[in-house]
Amino acid sequence: MFAETIEQPNPSPRPGRLPKWEIRGSDFGLFAAMLFACMALASALFGQFATWLLAPEEGGDPPLLAALAANLGMQFGMLAAFLGFLKILDTQGNTSPRPDKAPIPQAISIGFKWLLIAYPVMIAVNLISRASLNQLGFEQVIQDPILMVQQGGSWFETAIMYAMISLVAPICEEAAFRGGVFRYLHHRLPLFASLGLSAFFFAILHANLYSFAPLMTIGVMLALAYRESGSLLSCIVFHSAFNTINLVLILFVPDLT
Repeated sequence: MFAETIEQPNPSPRPGRLPKWEIRGSDFGLFAAMLFACMALASALFGQFATWLLAPEEGGDPPLLAALAANLGMQFGMLAAFLGFLKILDTQGNTSPRPDKAPIPQAISIGFKWLLIAYPVMIAVNLISRASLNQLGFEQVIQDPILMVQQGGSWFETAIMYAMISLVAPICEEAAFRGGVFRYLHHRLPLFASLGLSAFFFAILHANLYSFAPLMTIGVMLALAYRESGSLLSCIVFHSAFNTINLVLILFVPDLT
């Protein structure tokens, strides 16, 4: 007598750490509007306040601290928009499943893992992109943050600059672009499209043609780190380490930048 074979149902695949963000398209439109409005408003307010406080000579160049304040305002505007949008969702009773965050040590290691993967790829993309743009006759324009670092300033200005590059920008930009833009696009578009589109907006933010392709590469890798860990900590660690490495290179090996 043969034992009866009992068919076991196939277990459903384990959902990824980053489940679909169950919000409407109109909600995401609100987030995008809040993001741009908060960035513009906070940048203008911070810059104007610093200019008023420093009272530069009429007709002279704006002081470095005013430019830093405007940049800080833009960064804080991103974070304010992201946190404000999450608060709005909470008040609406949004029940979207939360990301299954990796434990902190694992999230940190995932961030460093993707940094190690991304850096050689980014260097190759940067070399190809720069050679192509030079061949097409474009003139390289150095990004404002690089110029600020190279020109330097007082110890106070320098401290703010370094903190903005290594800490503030990674936190604020990752909240907006990975925590907001990529999380919404993920599961709604094919993976390559959600990676590419969120990275495109991230690269556009920096407004520099020569850095566009390398930053798109980094944006894709940051999103992959977030997708693997479900934690923005991975992206922040990756982004912070990446910016810090570049800061050190600008200071000590300027010919490479």
